[in-house]
Amino acid sequence: MLKGIQSLFMATIKGKKINVFLIFFVISFIVWTLVKLSNTYTDTITMTVTYTNLSNDKILLGSEESTVQAQVKTTGFRMLRQKFFKKAIEVDLKKVAKTKEENTFYVLSDNAVNKHIYQDIEILKVSPDTLFFKLGKNKTKRVPVIHKLALEFEQGYSLYDSLRIEPKFIEVSGPEDVVDKLKVVYTEIKKLDDIDTNIDLELKLLKNDSLKRLTYSHPTVKAVAKVDKFTEGKLNIPLQVQHLPKGYSIKLFPKEVSITYTTSISDFNKITQNDFTIYCDYNDIKNTNASFFIPKLVKFPKTVKTYRIENKKINFLIKK
Repeated sequence: MLKGIQSLFMATIKGKKINVFLIFFVISFIVWTLVKLSNTYTDTITMTVTYTNLSNDKILLGSEESTVQAQVKTTGFRMLRQKFFKKAIEVDLKKVAKTKEENTFYVLSDNAVNKHIYQDIEILKVSPDTLFFKLGKNKTKRVPVIHKLALEFEQGYSLYDSLRIEPKFIEVSGPEDVVDKLKVVYTEIKKLDDIDTNIDLELKLLKNDSLKRLTYSHPTVKAVAKVDKFTEGKLNIPLQVQHLPKGYSIKLFPKEVSITYTTSISDFNKITQNDFTIYCDYNDIKNTNASFFIPKLVKFPKTVKTYRIENKKINFLIKK
């Protein structure tokens, strides 16, 4: 019993000693920090440049981002306050000077930095000592949108007609030098797999680093397309002869050819023999020793996606 009380008493004393040590350590650290921060230091502060009072019809050309490095001398307290609470300087575009070069203006960095440095901070050096920039017109242009879709269809399915982008054109606004170079705007890259239904998809428009200062009339566009299942059909089409001279008669062997085609299931029953026209052109064998025609398909339905003429050579017999 006595040993237990003694152990508890010793542990309490040791705990108090540790707490006292920690208190003294913290106080010592605070005093040391205050002493250090009261000393004078020389350091470099990086400050971001922002531009104000830009008229609506003007815009900064090239990159708008810039920084200024100011070498300053002050106490640690003021140095910390400057670094953490005032890291940007403003350039009033109504108070800048013009150079001899067209659309080029400048402002002295010292003047800009002085307005944004706390009192009792000595500025030793500013780099660069002068800020140059160009002001141009804010331009708007209409450009086409190109999709970056990769389409993979379920077996037997395909596009019924072409993929449409809505809107097909957008308006872009921004610095004249950037807008003039822009020819097209691309959508985000996206792959669609196992497609068996109509496409109705919203796509973001890409804006890389060189385009981030542009404004798009539409941030997104839609990709729209009808998708249908396709099947294969086959028809026998009578052959016709084109450009046969007067006074001549001709016999073809065979008189008709087979054409194999693919079309959507919804249009399959609408397609007939009369929708196709296949010619043999006399001009192709005129003044030659050719013994056969190569048939040409000159008319077929718009709903036919692919076709194949089975008979590649047509023999003939001409009489005068």
